[in-house]
Amino acid sequence: MNKPKVQIVIPVYNSAKYLRRCLDSLLEQTYPYWEAIMVNDASKDNSIEIMKEYQAKDERMVIYEMEENQGVSKVRNFALTKLSEKYTAFLDSDDFWEKDMLEVMIEKAESENADVVQCRYFYDYAGGRRVLPKGVFKEDTAIDKNHIKKIYYKMSVGINMNHVCMKLIRTELIKDIRFDPTLRTAEDLKFCTELFCKVESYYFINRAFYHYCRNEESLTGKGLSGKEKLKANRRVSKDMIKAVKKLGIGTPLLKFLCVLRPYTIIVSKIVRMVKEKLFSKK
Repeated sequence: MNKPKVQIVIPVYNSAKYLRRCLDSLLEQTYPYWEAIMVNDASKDNSIEIMKEYQAKDERMVIYEMEENQGVSKVRNFALTKLSEKYTAFLDSDDFWEKDMLEVMIEKAESENADVVQCRYFYDYAGGRRVLPKGVFKEDTAIDKNHIKKIYYKMSVGINMNHVCMKLIRTELIKDIRFDPTLRTAEDLKFCTELFCKVESYYFINRAFYHYCRNEESLTGKGLSGKEKLKANRRVSKDMIKAVKKLGIGTPLLKFLCVLRPYTIIVSKIVRMVKEKLFSKK
């Protein structure tokens, strides 16, 4: 029996400080059937030299280069055109994985016939502090299409459902979905809003495999004003309302939560950013 293969989308921009840690976590994976699609977004540091160093070590590392800086959404969109295998995962170049992440998530995807498998994640702060946020659900949870409303409720009240980087996705679902390059925040949420319109089955693993590293270079929404963040989130909330209407699950409560979400998320992000800055100084 052939083992399913997963392609891992890794946008790279000025990530030399963290890139080896990221790529080492791939080489240490207990599941060997993967290919890394590394896209250098015209980095100004020596990221490309590090990428070539790892490509020389392992032919599963594939490099593409952008002639000019495009931004993470366009880079991911470029990588999506290179997909050809059963599953897709996303990994940011300053983050890293537990060594059995792929093995466990692919086993669940296969045994549960799940279109999307999602895990928990750690916040890793500069200085070594590590925080484990609450999971989307309290225990391992399977959700079928008839109960997909639960997913959109989770999207409307928090952020744990919205990241692409904690998910293993059946590739055929995202062949015609793209990240919105006009968004500088909430682009993952918009992508996931479209994705879950196609999902027949979802599985949540109540274990953290992804290390979401929070440093000065990667603080959420860095460089964006509160007004810009609010505007972007309001745009995406409208897309969420369209999605739940399309699926026939647009209850008055869910639509109200979608409308309210930009404001509650802005408050929660401000609180989180303050905490991140405090942790980064410790």
